Amino acid sequence: MQPDKEIMDFVLAENVSEGKGGVRLVIDTNRRIDPRVQRWVMDMVSTFPNAVKEFVSLSELNARREQQQDNPDVAVMMAHPKDISANQQKVVSYMTLASQLGSSDIHFTVSRDSNITVIEMRIHGDLEVIDELTCEEGMSLVTTIYRSMCDLRATDFLETRAQRGRIASNFARRAGLFGARYQHMGTPDGLYVVLRTIPDDSHKVPTMAQLGFLPAQQALIERILRIPEGKFTLSGPTGSGKSTTLRTFSRHWLDRTRGKKRLLTIEFPVEGDIAGAIQTSVMPEKNTKESVTEAWEDSNAAALRSDPDAIIIGELQELNAVMSAVHAVESGHMVLDTLHAPSATGILSRMALMGVNIQLLADPQLMIGLLSQRLVQTLCPHCRIPWEIMAPRLPAPVRARLEKYCNEPEVCRPEQLWFRHPDGCEFCQQKIELTGRIVSRGVTGRTVLAEVIRPDARFMTLYLSHGPAVARQHWLNHLGGISRRMHLLQRLADGVVDPLDGDSVCPLDEDELLRCEVPHV
Repeated sequence: MQPDKEIMDFVLAENVSEGKGGVRLVIDTNRRIDPRVQRWVMDMVSTFPNAVKEFVSLSELNARREQQQDNPDVAVMMAHPKDISANQQKVVSYMTLASQLGSSDIHFTVSRDSNITVIEMRIHGDLEVIDELTCEEGMSLVTTIYRSMCDLRATDFLETRAQRGRIASNFARRAGLFGARYQHMGTPDGLYVVLRTIPDDSHKVPTMAQLGFLPAQQALIERILRIPEGKFTLSGPTGSGKSTTLRTFSRHWLDRTRGKKRLLTIEFPVEGDIAGAIQTSVMPEKNTKESVTEAWEDSNAAALRSDPDAIIIGELQELNAVMSAVHAVESGHMVLDTLHAPSATGILSRMALMGVNIQLLADPQLMIGLLSQRLVQTLCPHCRIPWEIMAPRLPAPVRARLEKYCNEPEVCRPEQLWFRHPDGCEFCQQKIELTGRIVSRGVTGRTVLAEVIRPDARFMTLYLSHGPAVARQHWLNHLGGISRRMHLLQRLADGVVDPLDGDSVCPLDEDELLRCEVPHV
């Protein structure tokens, strides 16, 4: 019998001996007489006859859970393998592997024509083939995910319609994840499924420096986060690290306020744990536009009545979310949110396209921060290839482009460039035990390339009268702006990014193409 997911927050199983034969059942003392907890204890004792019980406070139990996440040797599977099906266990094994590899997504491409299901994981931004199954096995697997592993009001699996869900927390925790989002779409010969993994990393949030922000950018972000009210929006495409950056900023805000201020989130749904924040979820009664609008209005009103100092809206997917953020700012709050937009200045255009009055947005007291970011792969320091070796191998047009655009006085010179080794080495290669495949060749992770703008009144005036390019040029000329190309050049000079990879993420000639005259206004 599968454990009741509603009681898994109040119990924990720990290994207490090197041989892993001893198990301690840690239980919230306030739940000791809960019949569901007692049933869980009976099931665990039937599997681990020598298990001992310990009753602790809920805060102590949560602290022990975090210690368990940091030390896998003390972890115990919360239920016997027989309690979940073979298909469920296989999905959990894929999610566990994704967690171990730092994969952001798991892709299942089911094709009847080829009778193959290809399972891929996005590792350091690249899709890597992890496994292959038959079409029948793949369809059985994804059907199992949707029908029995997602939190859903209805479990009808409709292959030809786009459907989405969220993996139930008990399965996610087995894999060491906070959660995972499910999405499938029909294709002419099968099905395409993506599981977006959400890491359980609230206890090890990276710093701004670890994410890759430059010291000057960090100082500017810190100044923006000190402003008592205003909207700070983070933008970028899917997979650009916005959610991680948002957690980092939230952690910085909470640390600076020393727990004396309240940070509240309004999310649709909750995307990841933010330790120290009060996280709430928008819960529409139905999946209709009217119901979603009503749920946003209710959540926004409830949040403003709940005495917050700062609010995280999460992802601005629609006009309701944007207006919730604007109303919160106009009520005197700091708001942090994320948005899909192509650039920092494009944030304003994107919200205008969603239906917000641009005159309202073009207020530097409302929009206090505009940030755009991308992620670029970082080189393995053990096998990277220097310029003097790689340059003669480059096609003439490519070499000429690098020599022209990677030659910035006092910032970067072509001789400082390093390149990715196509085969990698023992320090960067990762072997998939399941299939023996090698992934992650020549790179070890990813780092941020960003533009951070603190708009002033002239920036907004130029935006309204002359457009985003002129406003951006004013930022570069007069506000000490660091373009993402300049950010990239500094990383190239440090030898941590391949210029060819960098050019594919941020065109090296971007500043030249966007350069324009700034009129006097």
